[in-house]
Amino acid sequence: MIAFAAAVPALVVLAAERTQRFERGVVGFRLHRVFDVHAGPYRRHDEMEFAGVYEDGRLVKVRILHQEVGGKETDAQTKAQTAASYEHPAPLDVFARPFDPAHLNEYTYELADARTVRFRALVRDAAHGDGTFALDSDGDVVSMAYSPVVMPRYARSGTVADQRAQVLPAYWTIVEETHHYGGRYAIFSGGADVTIEQSHFVRFATEADALAALDGGRL
Repeated sequence: MIAFAAAVPALVVLAAERTQRFERGVVGFRLHRVFDVHAGPYRRHDEMEFAGVYEDGRLVKVRILHQEVGGKETDAQTKAQTAASYEHPAPLDVFARPFDPAHLNEYTYELADARTVRFRALVRDAAHGDGTFALDSDGDVVSMAYSPVVMPRYARSGTVADQRAQVLPAYWTIVEETHHYGGRYAIFSGGADVTIEQSHFVRFATEADALAALDGGRL
C-alpha cells in the first residue's frame, strides 16, 4: 500500500499504484532529443541519440550514439560528460511526477473531470510544476502537461507536455516529451523548443543482460 495524505484523491492514488506496478523490470530503449533555440539573429540546433537501460523506471546507464551541438559532432569527452549527466542527474534536474508514489505529498490535487487531475506543487523548486495529467479507463496516466515552477535560464514562460503509453506487456513509460519556452536574451526576445522521443523498447531478464547488450552495441 502507498502511504499518502488524506487529501490525495482516490484517482491519484490509483494512478500512483499503477505507475509503481507497471514501471518494474529491466528495459532497454533508444532516446532521440532535438533542441532548437532562437533569439534575434541567433539560431542553434542540437541533436542527440542514445541507447539506455531502465531498471524499475530508473535510468541505469546510457551509451551516446550521436551528438551534435550547433551542427557539429561532439568529441568523446563531451559525450562522456553528457552520459554522466543522465546517469547521475542533480536532484533538481529530475521532475517530481505528481503521480509518482514518492511525491504524492508534494502536491495538491483537484479533479477537473472523471479522468483529468489538476495539480499544484507545494514544493516550489525546479523539480516541480503546476498542470494536469489524464488517465485512461484503467487508471494509467496517458498524458501530462505542466509549467515548471522555476524556468530555465533566460526563459520567462514555458510548458512541458508528456505522452505515455504501454510499450511492452505490463510496462508503461513516456514515448514523447515536448518543451516550449519563451524569454529574452540580451535585447532580443526568443524561444526554445525541445522534442524527446523514446522507442525500440526491449525487456531483459536481468540488469547484467541489458548492460551486456548496451555495451555490445545491440541496443
